[in-house]
Amino acid sequence: MASVGQNDSNHRQITSSASKRIVEDGIPFKVDIYKLEGGDGWSLEVVTENGTSIVWDDLFDDDQAAFDEAISTIRLDGAAAFANGGANVVPFEN
Repeated sequence: MASVGQNDSNHRQITSSASKRIVEDGIPFKVDIYKLEGGDGWSLEVVTENGTSIVWDDLFDDDQAAFDEAISTIRLDGAAAFANGGANVVPFEN
């Protein structure tokens, strides 16, 4: 089951029921999987406990594939390294 919300451009955002909070190696993450109603694929975002957001560039055909990718990537990189961003964090200038 998915939940539906509105985004700023009046398109309905669908949040997958596969979205959830997880803990890997004692480190909490929030896995968000969503798409725009009528959109072509599911977006994947993982948020660390300090609020860092990691968003995948590619869309996924289904929400379970997105969730599986999040878990696989966190485990492959190691939860601590993933949470700290490793080489994948692009700093924003203030």
